[in-house]
Amino acid sequence: MNYQILETIKQAGRSRMILRIIYTEKDGTSEGWRYIEPYSFKGEGEDDALFAWDRAKDGIRRFTLSQIDQAELTNDHFVPRYPVEII
Repeated sequence: MNYQILETIKQAGRSRMILRIIYTEKDGTSEGWRYIEPYSFKGEGEDDALFAWDRAKDGIRRFTLSQIDQAELTNDHFVPRYPVEII
């Protein structure tokens, strides 16, 4: 697990900031930058997951942490749709 990416996700959740990520699907494809609102983590080990609102897909999505290749904070904040459980 990339702890720098994990810390960036936590910072985004605590600050209610939009996060942009590069995510590689299980089949090896990527959609490029995805803009998400981070809400919670679940699981342990290799299957740790981030649950976040994907703004382009207009819905909640599960992202396996080990498949997030890059994560960057944006300058945009979000109003939570759900309780943010990331601390």
